[in-house]
Amino acid sequence: MLLERNVAGFAFRICFGAALIFQTVVVAQTSDQLLQQAQAALEKKEYAEAAKALESYLSQNPQDFRAEFNLAYAYSLTDRRADAIRLYQNVLAREKELVPAHLNLGILLVEVGGAAEAVEHLRFVAARQPNDFRAEFYLAEALTATQRFPEAREAYERALKLKPDDAAAHLAFARLLAETDPSSAEGHLRAAMQAEPSRDDALLLLASVLERRASGGADTLAEAADLYRRYLDAHPDRPESPASPRSNDLRVRLGQLYATQKRYAEAIAQWEAARAAGETSRELMRSLLDAYLQGSEQDKAKAPALLDQMLMQDGNNAELRLLAGRLRMEKKQYPEAAEQFRRATELRPDSAEGYTNLASALYLLQDYEGTVAALAKVAALGQDNAGTHFLRAISLDKLHRLEPALESYRRFLALDAGKNPNQEFQARQRIRILTNELRRRGGRRR
Repeated sequence: MLLERNVAGFAFRICFGAALIFQTVVVAQTSDQLLQQAQAALEKKEYAEAAKALESYLSQNPQDFRAEFNLAYAYSLTDRRADAIRLYQNVLAREKELVPAHLNLGILLVEVGGAAEAVEHLRFVAARQPNDFRAEFYLAEALTATQRFPEAREAYERALKLKPDDAAAHLAFARLLAETDPSSAEGHLRAAMQAEPSRDDALLLLASVLERRASGGADTLAEAADLYRRYLDAHPDRPESPASPRSNDLRVRLGQLYATQKRYAEAIAQWEAARAAGETSRELMRSLLDAYLQGSEQDKAKAPALLDQMLMQDGNNAELRLLAGRLRMEKKQYPEAAEQFRRATELRPDSAEGYTNLASALYLLQDYEGTVAALAKVAALGQDNAGTHFLRAISLDKLHRLEPALESYRRFLALDAGKNPNQEFQARQRIRILTNELRRRGGRRR
């Protein structure tokens, strides 16, 4: 709304929430000069100078509520909001029906956290000026802040009927809807971005909403990732979200989206960039390690070095020890693998997995006694299976303990049920040979 004020025949306009039209009868040259100084300063947007002139004028004319209104306006634009609120309240104490004062006061109260008080002033304006977009918009903001969400939703809808292309209104409405109605929120965010394509806040919220929709089954995850990537490409020096300043959380999150889609190379690129920028969380390192292991051969080659770094930070992590052992096994580094598995079993003595892996490494080192001892721990934990029975059988066989080897081969066959035909063939052959050998030994003893 434009405001006009005539002072000694001179008109000026102010564009905040409202300004007042009034004529001042000049009672003293000094007052007239002060008003003209205020007018000139406001036209130049020199609000501090305008405030000084109006303060001087009001010291001589304290009854002039119009000047007090405009001083409140000047205060609001010089970061003196508390003073502006006090003056608007003074004006309304004398002029209870003054709509511009209700509007400006309501807006200020929303901005300083006084939403509950703002509601009554903004409702007052909306009832008398139903086509005032700002009244409806800030009323919606105040209702949202006071968690009166159904009323806020109605106010946003009225505001957008008055101004369908307002990006700020679409964005604010989308924030209200994001958790409860992500599909509707998406529509408002797309409208906000169409109205103002450069709005990064709308882009980031849209990416978040598309993530939420994807968790509900919508095919929107790829677009969410593309939006995050678009933002990071445009702002490589700002990888943080508004909620997490000085963090690389957007890169980390984008990496997670890529990993969910099995786009491991892209996930790795984002996570490596986050680490290069200083992100050191264990969660990120574990995600990156998993991506390396799922990625190309070149990526897999990076896993051991990263795992070593993780173990330096968390050497008592049995899961990491197991993983380190498996990676050493893949490289046929059996002594190192056995040491990692041994450390894992020390950290977690009830881990049948740890003892089984240790037994495998020791067998490949031809430490058959150690293999049998490790498998005894598995048996004590009640976690024997076809594989452990077979490994025990061939180890006992190597040690020439024929009867326990024969028993283990038989237990393997009873449990395997055709899953490992090559090992079953070997077991049957050894059972036949061992049985014959035991018979011969028995015959010689007789």
